[in-house]
Amino acid sequence: MDIIFKSLKSKTVQFSIALAVLSILQGYVGFLPVSPAGQAVVGCIIASCVTVLRFVTVSPITEK
Repeated sequence: MDIIFKSLKSKTVQFSIALAVLSILQGYVGFLPVSPAGQAVVGCIIASCVTVLRFVTVSPITEK
């Protein structure tokens, strides 16, 4: 249980949770009316965010 709480301190995990929630909303509710080109742009933005978060990560989750 301790590792779960430590994981929630991670910006990468927080971003992943937010991304999962938005994906569910988009898939079931059509939360955002986005064209295929818009989805490609959003995909690039997500990939960029993950890359930046990887560079700012300085320690493993178990050490938080």
